[in-house]
Amino acid sequence: MLLKNLRPADEYDRFASQALEPWDVLFVTRIRQIARDLPPGALVDIGTATVVVPVRLAADHVLKGWHFIGLDLDETMLEGGRPRIEALGLSDTIELKVGDALDLPFADNSLTMAVSRATLHHLPDKLKSLTEMYRVLQPGGVGLVHDMRRDVAPDLLEKFTQMRASVGYPPTHVEEKVTGRSARAGHRGGSGSLHGSHQPQLRHGRTGFRNPHQKAFAGLIRNSSGKRLWIIV
Repeated sequence: MLLKNLRPADEYDRFASQALEPWDVLFVTRIRQIARDLPPGALVDIGTATVVVPVRLAADHVLKGWHFIGLDLDETMLEGGRPRIEALGLSDTIELKVGDALDLPFADNSLTMAVSRATLHHLPDKLKSLTEMYRVLQPGGVGLVHDMRRDVAPDLLEKFTQMRASVGYPPTHVEEKVTGRSARAGHRGGSGSLHGSHQPQLRHGRTGFRNPHQKAFAGLIRNSSGKRLWIIV
C-alpha cells in the first residue's frame, strides 16, 4: 500500500506548490522533452497528493491534447487539489483517482506516460511499484521517477531543509530515502530486481536535467516492447 502523507492536505499543498517548485521545473521540463516525441495520450502522476504536478503539466502548451490522471491513496489529498483544478478550468483535462502505487488500477499497456515525484521513498515495496508502473505503460511508453537520495551532499540537504522551513515544513527524514548504490543494485538482477512478465533490462543514460548541482543516479530500464522507465534519485 502507499503510505498516507502525515501532514494535512493544506500544509502539504503549500509545501508542494512552493518549496518543491525548483524540482518541479526540472521535472516538468524533462517530461516536456519526452512528450514531444510521443503521441498525445494518458499520463498518470502516481502519488500526486494535491495534484500540483498534473496542474503544471496541463498548463503547458506542449502537452495540449494529453489527458492527465492524478492518483493517490489518500482521497483527502486529492480533494485538496480539486479547487485549483476547477478554478483553472481543467476539470475535463485532469482526472482524480484513488489508487495504490503497488496495485495500479489500470490495464496492462494502457498509458502513454507514468510519472512520480517524491513518492518512491514512501513505498514499502519500491521494486513492486516500479514493476507496476512498467506494466501499465504502452509499448513505446515512458515512465519517469524522481526522488531525493539518502546520500545527498550535506550542503544540498541544508538548502532543502531551509526551503522546507520557509513554508513551515519540518526537515526531511533522509533515512527513508534511497541511495544511488541501492538503486543500481536493485536493478542489476537477482532477487531484488524487477520481476514477472514485465521484466526489463537496465541501461544507463543521461537524465536530461540541466541542474549542475544535482548529483543523480539515472537508470534507463527498457525491453523489447520499447517501454522506457527513467529512475532519477
